[in-house]
Amino acid sequence: MLTAPPDVLHPGEGADTIEELVGDESFMLREGEEHLNGRKTILPPFHAKVVTEQAGLVADVARREISSWPLDTPFALHPRLCALTLETVLRTIVGASGALADDRLYALRDHLLKMLSVTASAVFPEPLLRHGPGQRIWARFLRERAEVDELLYGIIAERSVAHDGSCSRGGNGGAGMPCGDVLDTLLAARNTDGSPMTPRQVRDDLMSIVLAGHETTASELAWAFQLLAHNPRVLDRLTEEIDAGAGDEYLTATIREVLRHRPVFLFSIPRAVKRPVQIGDWTYRPPARLVGCIYLVHHDAELYPEPDEFRPERFLGRSPGTYTWLPWGGGRKRCPGLHLAMLEMKTVLRTVLETMTVRPAANRIEHPRWRSVIVTPHAGSRVVLRRR
Repeated sequence: MLTAPPDVLHPGEGADTIEELVGDESFMLREGEEHLNGRKTILPPFHAKVVTEQAGLVADVARREISSWPLDTPFALHPRLCALTLETVLRTIVGASGALADDRLYALRDHLLKMLSVTASAVFPEPLLRHGPGQRIWARFLRERAEVDELLYGIIAERSVAHDGSCSRGGNGGAGMPCGDVLDTLLAARNTDGSPMTPRQVRDDLMSIVLAGHETTASELAWAFQLLAHNPRVLDRLTEEIDAGAGDEYLTATIREVLRHRPVFLFSIPRAVKRPVQIGDWTYRPPARLVGCIYLVHHDAELYPEPDEFRPERFLGRSPGTYTWLPWGGGRKRCPGLHLAMLEMKTVLRTVLETMTVRPAANRIEHPRWRSVIVTPHAGSRVVLRRR
């Protein structure tokens, strides 16, 4: 499914559920050359080398947010992690140049958090529920989206005036690293016909990055704290490595195991069958759509012995398989922000465990709950943090 050419299995059809959030000009919803051009445009700021240079920024955001977390009492981590990861993404996409004042960035963050809260409601995936009892929820979403748009379009307009064209590389394939943030890169980009991107395109691409790079990372961190709180052996070994300051081999393995054990995306992006294709003993023909179950791959005992066990050791000295470990998806629409997500997860876990330990707030790990197209801990990942 992941390696078939797009004229056989076409990835992405059926993703229009998120159009109300990202907008119909989003590169995520485009196909063919338009999608590849848009993807190529936003990739440079998320290159591994550039992301590494942002480690200080991520650490500052993490320390500031974590310092406000309560100690010695149960509380839900997921909402606080959402605020943390959203601020990180915003500073990456519109605030890296330092031109955006903190009060405007925080206003944008707060309105986005209120806007995106609609993903926890059934009115988001099902339009029929936006009437009657769900009308109030949908109306609140529309108000917050209007506030977000006003702020974003204002930022885009101001930066467009100030933009001097020095970031001349865009989606048309120039080399080198970006000279500013994602907004600078988008303002310098060109469409496939050579025209500059419209403010609507820039807005929709920025919203796409916010959606893809914020709640997914927050949810994986929420699962990480749940798993660590309920697996003291792993927590102790991870804390020992952090205290020793001798690298991050076990931290990396722990995060990879979190991503295997609790992927927030249970399914791959749908593939529309364009021409008959045989997979295993089955032949699929148009207009069928195929959806791979990432969760089942990650819990296949032939690939991962004792798959229900949380065991980071399975990734020590072993890199994850390209087609057997799929937290970022696979194929042409693989997540472009994976390096930033890994940096965030490492930074948050390290920052917390340097001074605190994690204890469970309940006897069992929380069960999964749908939130839009991802799954999160049903009670918000309630834990107890204690000073070490």
